[in-house]
Amino acid sequence: MTLSSSSPSTAQRSPAAQPAQSVVRHGRVLTHPATGIGRVEADSFAFGAMPVTLPAGDPVPHEATPGELLAVAQAMFMAVAVTEELSVAGSPANEIVVEADCTYGGPFPNRALTQLAFHVTGRVPGLDAASFRNAVESARRRSLPATGARDDLPCELQLTLDDEI
Repeated sequence: MTLSSSSPSTAQRSPAAQPAQSVVRHGRVLTHPATGIGRVEADSFAFGAMPVTLPAGDPVPHEATPGELLAVAQAMFMAVAVTEELSVAGSPANEIVVEADCTYGGPFPNRALTQLAFHVTGRVPGLDAASFRNAVESARRRSLPATGARDDLPCELQLTLDDEI
């Protein structure tokens, strides 16, 4: 997940200045269809149905897994939170890249999310590494509850403050 300063979602507005709102998103999952391939759909202007699988072993080519979809959602929430933290602190980023890994444990089909790992790379003019770490750690505390992650879920952070991504 990459956010750049030209994206409308990175507008420099204070979260406190934005009106509180309730947002409802709708999605559906079809399992065991006649074709044998499940799919996930979202009422989205960005994408339509996507084939999904819950593999007992290796992922199936051209089919997403719930873990992959969760990793994308985690990366998106984290990227937005980091961007907002930096903007509010007066150090807007030129670019933030977030990679997220979701680790599952347990036997199939009772696997459970056991760990999250984020690698956050940022290009932020004039920001030192300690300030970047503080912003990312604050963003992590905000983004995990927004995605429904447990408070006690282990979460690894790797950070790179870079002039060039």
